[in-house]
Amino acid sequence: MLTGWDYAVIGIYLAFMMGIGFLWSRINKNASDFFRGGGNILWWINGMSSLAVGLTAYSFTAAGAKVFETGFLLVIVYLIGIVPYLLIYFFLAARYRQMRAVTVCDAIRRRFGKPTEQFWVWTALPIGLFQGGIMLYVISLFVSAAVGFPIVPTIVVLAIVVTVLASSGGSYAVSASDFIQMLIIIVVSATIFIRCMMLPEVGGFTGFFDKLPEHYINFNVFERPAVWISLMMMFTTVNVLRALDLNTNGAKFLTVKDGSHAKKACMMMIIGTAVVPLIAFTPVMAAGMMDFDLPSMFPNLKSASEGAYVAIAMKVLPQGMMGLMVCSIFAATLSSMDTALNKNAGFFVKNFYGDIINPKASEKTLLRLGRVFSVVFGGIVMGAAILISMFREADLFSMLLKFNVLLQFPLIIPMVLGILYRRTPGWSCWSTVLVSMSAAWLTQSLLDIEQFCAALGMELPLNALEAKDMTFIASGLITLLAGTAWYFLTALFYEKSATKEYRESVDSFYKDMNTPIDHEAEDTGNQDAAQYRNMSLMCFVYGGAICLGFLIPNAIGGRMLFIYCGGTFLAIGGLLRFIFNRKIKPELEK
Repeated sequence: MLTGWDYAVIGIYLAFMMGIGFLWSRINKNASDFFRGGGNILWWINGMSSLAVGLTAYSFTAAGAKVFETGFLLVIVYLIGIVPYLLIYFFLAARYRQMRAVTVCDAIRRRFGKPTEQFWVWTALPIGLFQGGIMLYVISLFVSAAVGFPIVPTIVVLAIVVTVLASSGGSYAVSASDFIQMLIIIVVSATIFIRCMMLPEVGGFTGFFDKLPEHYINFNVFERPAVWISLMMMFTTVNVLRALDLNTNGAKFLTVKDGSHAKKACMMMIIGTAVVPLIAFTPVMAAGMMDFDLPSMFPNLKSASEGAYVAIAMKVLPQGMMGLMVCSIFAATLSSMDTALNKNAGFFVKNFYGDIINPKASEKTLLRLGRVFSVVFGGIVMGAAILISMFREADLFSMLLKFNVLLQFPLIIPMVLGILYRRTPGWSCWSTVLVSMSAAWLTQSLLDIEQFCAALGMELPLNALEAKDMTFIASGLITLLAGTAWYFLTALFYEKSATKEYRESVDSFYKDMNTPIDHEAEDTGNQDAAQYRNMSLMCFVYGGAICLGFLIPNAIGGRMLFIYCGGTFLAIGGLLRFIFNRKIKPELEK
């Protein structure tokens, strides 16, 4: 499948990722720098980083398999994701930054109190590490099946790369690497998209729509309307909640320079959410028009359709460029993993060690421990991925949906409601998590989906796809309803159980959320120069390396693809250097 040139491209990429951490290591002076970039990360870095974290190898494998099977259904769901980001842009982006929190748990302590903060550390931390293990397994499975590497060594190598990046450079390096990785995803995905549309079997945009299988547009072919419409509504609800959730998308806004930068970063996410799914999933649908024998091409995948994106990429890309495509899949997952390592290290070091074990710990101590536990947690994520590889049975899409219902939904519910509605006691958050988890586990264990659907008046039997989707819909809906009902039920106890100290903390928290950042009064520092300088250097180095792919023996069209991809990085690097020389450098010389 891959040539020696492809392996060389992959090796250069992995070495480059590790080098990013060392480039940014000197900029970290304290815990705030390491865990949130000192609250100084520029909007264009943060926006691209947030987009990258929203994508994983899941998007190209498990979600790609769903697109291969159902066409535009999941594409529409992704595009509807623009709606919650519009809500964040107008109402929450600036307020998230103005919480003035170093970690999510800092905000939780101010909103719900210290006991809830510690509950969150010891609940969200293991779940976050397990999620990192799932993401590492997903990308390693892809590499193992599509490239031919053994899965366990692949897990180990990728875990080392991410751990070195996160532990050496902290949040600055994580965000900077996400920027580069999102550029890789966009450039490579756009290349595959354009080359795919040029195939005779596709025949351009007109031919594409003329040749689309009926079930890619008419969803009634594979599922009855009640199921696919309910599935779309459920996915939309989940996307809204995830976007509003402080612990996931909201956490990225803690790192930006101020509220204005937060809104600009959010606008970049809106634009990216409108464009990226179209260029990433259209080639997968084109693969559905061709006579690929996916089971023969990917015998090691439990669901052969998970390799559809790779199959079409192999058809349209020259040698060496397939290696860059593999790097784009790496990028889609590594960006989520390095963020998870940095965030979870912050939970443990800042909110457990710094708050409970040693409240007098110096900033240097917290910074050093941040690096140490990034390494420790990297090892745990690696171990989790290896265990998952040994015991996984379900297809990726079903496995990830079950993870969302059982573990992520319960954490999201009180985080979203806790920001939107304040008159609840401190214990409303952790109790809502427990109630939601209990509802999720009981539903997954006891629910008979056919009896449930019969009670709704649906005609039986369900086909296999309908049964799988209805299980997700039912369990997710029950979990969300149980958690939401309980959260608002706790409001009945607010007057009696909320102490004066707690109310003052909550009032202060909301006051800060509505107070713009004053950089001079708050002495936030300024790292604009370092960010422009380092980011331009990274673009020059990686862009130059990609351009060398012109020397790989391909037809002239294939060689020029490397000039296009590398040239995009060089152009962006040149723009950043121009801004640095024109605006930033003169200010430093004053």
